[in-house]
Order: sequence, then structure tokens, then C-alpha cells
Amino acid sequence: MINSALPNIPPARGMRDLLPDEMRAFRRVEDAFRAATQRWGYQEIRTPTVESYSLFSAAGALPPQMLSRVYSFLDWDGWSGERIVLRPDSTIPVARAAANAGLSLPARLFYVQSVMRFSSEEREGEDWQYGVEYLDAPAAIGDLEVVAVACETLDALGIEPEVRLAHVGLSRAVVDALGPLGESESRHLLENVTAEGLNALRSAAAGHPAASAFLAAALGPSGSITLLDNLTALTRTGLPGAQQPLAELRDVATALQNAGRGVHIDLGMARDFEYYTGVVFDVVSGDDGWGSGGRYSPNVPGAATSACGLGLEATKLIDHVTGSTRKRTVVSVVPASEALLSEAMKVARALHKNGISASLATSESEYTIAVVVSESGLRAHTPDGEQDMSSLDDVVGLLLRYK
Repeated sequence: MINSALPNIPPARGMRDLLPDEMRAFRRVEDAFRAATQRWGYQEIRTPTVESYSLFSAAGALPPQMLSRVYSFLDWDGWSGERIVLRPDSTIPVARAAANAGLSLPARLFYVQSVMRFSSEEREGEDWQYGVEYLDAPAAIGDLEVVAVACETLDALGIEPEVRLAHVGLSRAVVDALGPLGESESRHLLENVTAEGLNALRSAAAGHPAASAFLAAALGPSGSITLLDNLTALTRTGLPGAQQPLAELRDVATALQNAGRGVHIDLGMARDFEYYTGVVFDVVSGDDGWGSGGRYSPNVPGAATSACGLGLEATKLIDHVTGSTRKRTVVSVVPASEALLSEAMKVARALHKNGISASLATSESEYTIAVVVSESGLRAHTPDGEQDMSSLDDVVGLLLRYK
């Protein structure tokens, strides 16, 4: 029983309660995601909520802006202490766990777990991730499979997905083509691309005809696969480093399109270049983004050198399906007296065995559907009226219609 005299204490800053309506939506999204991953042969993994800070502070493991948002503290034992964090991301811990356990590669892994990221703004500090990590994924095949998991999840939720594709190697190729640059200048340009996409290189490429022509075409309005053929022709003379990324991107885009998926080439997509190494993607519908991922380097000692991953926008998906997620029908089993509690339990057990939710109640009005257990027998109350039942089997048969 809740003591109404207690003060109304809100959750800690940035934390969020998931109430029954939201939890039903959460499970609906999770069920769709699990079904998609299991159809493709992925196995579930769960990593600790608390991890070593050094796991994420290693070069390239997390971008600086995310590393600055971790909840960190000392695991103090009275003599010394190790800096630890609440898990800010799932990808790196999954790679660590697979390496530590010596899982055979390639490894298809999926997870549903929370992450914690501190924010000084009014954003949630706790979020949930529905994600997959295909460690040591073969080129093209792994990219296609991970995208397919995302699309099939959205299909099951009534969302028609479009896949937006890019390749981080194209930005690297443009930077390399601009001439001999110092390490700091090259890094500065790529950091700008991380925030702004290929568009960040336009001013730097102004004096380089091949790079400038490539960027003008790449960032134009066309999003069709034929754009990649046009760009390949442009790169043959002045941007050879872009040819392999374009070929990889074309293979993935063509296969997805031939499989009936909506595909849009979006070479202006921004991604972190310390982390991603190949084809990257967003899964959208209209103006809504539902998930993203791509090929990356785990950068964890002993882990696979390459992988392909996916993270779905859990909070957005939960909010999207909450209003359309139907509350489960629960039958109210009402004993007319305490002497009939055993009989009421038998009714509830029989309903449960047949996949019908039922709970004990003191009144048939507690739920839309009820079974009253009295000395004279069983009586069902349904939206279609009341009916005396001659046996428990008849009760089950009737109520299965409302399951």
C-alpha cells in the first residue's frame, strides 16, 4: 500500500519511469526486434551495467563528446580505486565480452539493455538500446544482414522503412586527394566531417578540380544508385581512393533495392571517422529516423578487427507504438464466497493453460470479461452478454474467442 503522506519524489534527473502503457509498447518493440534477430541467427548477450572507464577512454572507443557525458566514479576498496562508469554504450562492451570469452568468429550477437549518458540539458540520462553486433562480418553480406534486421523490425511495427546509405571512405578519399596535409590539418578536416558530413570539405576542396567536382555531384539532389556510377566515372582521373568505397556502397545499395527495399544514397551523412570504417546507414520513414549503424572497428584488445552494428531508437519507437498497443484482455474470476476460492483457482489455472490471462477478483465489474464461480455453477460475463456454463471446458472454449 502506498503511503499518501509521503512527499511526491520525482525520479533522479534524467531518469524515466516506464509505466504499464509504455512497458506494453516496450515489449511490443522488443518482441519485433527479437523475432527479426532470431530469424537471422543472432544470439542474445547482456553486459554489466558497470564497466571500466579505460574500456571507453581508449583511443577511438568513444568520441570525446560522448566520453564527457559518462557517469563515472571510483570503485574504492579502502586502499586504491579504479575509475568505473555506468555503461554509456553497448557496442564496446559487447566486443569486450566476446573477446574475453573467446567466442568463435564470426559472431552474431544482439542485446536489449539500458545505457547511461549524463546531460546538462533536459535530455534523458537513461536510454534503452535494441542493438546487434555482427563481429567479423564479411563485407557486403554483413552490412546487408544488419540492415535487414532493422527493416524487418520496422515492418513488424507497421513502419515502412527507407534505407539511407553512405560510406565513410569517401570523405577519407577526398581529404587524401587534397595533397600532403599535416596530421593535425587532416584530423581537423575529418572532425568537421564528423559533425557536418561531406559538405564540410567544400571550402578545402575549392582549389582541387577533381575533389570539387566530386563533392558537387555527391552532394547534389540525386539519391539514386545511378549517382554512384556517375561518381565512379568522375574519380577515375583525380580521386582514385574513392573507387573502392563507391564499389562497396553500390553492391549493398543494389542488393537492397533488388530485395524490394527503398534505398536513398545520402553521401552528406555525418559519421564519426575514428569509429566507422565502411558502409554506414540510417533507417528512416519520412522525416523520422528509427535507427542507424554501419561497419566499424571495435578497437578492443583481442576483439574482431571489423564488425557491423545497428542501434534502434528505442525511446522513439516506444513512443510511436504506445497509442496503438492494445492492452491485454484479463478475465476476472470471481468466487461468490471464500468457500469457493479453490474452485476459482481451478478456473484460473485452466484459463492460464490455454493462454488466457485471468486473475482473482471480488467483483465481475473489475474487468470486461468475468467468470463467476458460485454454488450453482459457472457463469460467464462477456461483451456479448451473460451465459451459464455447464463445464470448465465450455468456459475455456467461450473465452478463447476474446483472447
